[in-house]
Amino acid sequence: MSRSGFGKTLINTLLGAIAGQWIATIRAETEIIKVEFKAKSRELGIGAAFVLVAAVFGFFLTFVLIVAAIAGLSNAMPVWGAALIVAGVLLFFVILFGWWGSYKIKRNKDIVPTASIERIKDSF
Repeated sequence: MSRSGFGKTLINTLLGAIAGQWIATIRAETEIIKVEFKAKSRELGIGAAFVLVAAVFGFFLTFVLIVAAIAGLSNAMPVWGAALIVAGVLLFFVILFGWWGSYKIKRNKDIVPTASIERIKDSF
């Protein structure tokens, strides 16, 4: 084998090894990106579900407050007092689920797999 043929073989082998490592890294990061994407999508779905639950409770809260106002104006204290207690409990759940759902949405709204992108940037 000539000296220039050996050099070409060596360079081709080195470049092949580097390209193989690069391709393996990209494949591994692609799998990690899929996992991150699935996890963030799941959290966004959970957050949206909590906001929906808050909206349903808010819907019923409106009717309870209307009934409480009518009962308070037309009947004795115990009826509207009970309705206001129910409204207070529903209000608590509206605030709780609304806050929890919006927190999950804000926390996962960037659906970009930032951890994988940073690892790719660091490896090259």
